[in-house]
Amino acid sequence: MYNSKSIMPIVIKAQRGDNVRDLIRRFKKATMATDIVNVVKDRRYNIKPAQQRNVIKTQKRRLKRKVRSLKKMKNISPRVIEYLTERLSQ
Repeated sequence: MYNSKSIMPIVIKAQRGDNVRDLIRRFKKATMATDIVNVVKDRRYNIKPAQQRNVIKTQKRRLKRKVRSLKKMKNISPRVIEYLTERLSQ
């Protein structure tokens, strides 16, 4: 849940011809790519260690179920399954 990585500031510089909407769109993309929104939401409240372990267990259980169902499908890329199994091992 919590990343031990330090969070670097996100800097979006305006270029010629950029309006505010373009800057906001680029900022949203940057925050989604760094997953900073989820980190902030996770740190919003204090979670007891036992409760945190239960959340992680349920997330892994759901991910295993998803991998199992995707393996049964025929048109799924092997890279997707490989990525999900890699996430399971973390």
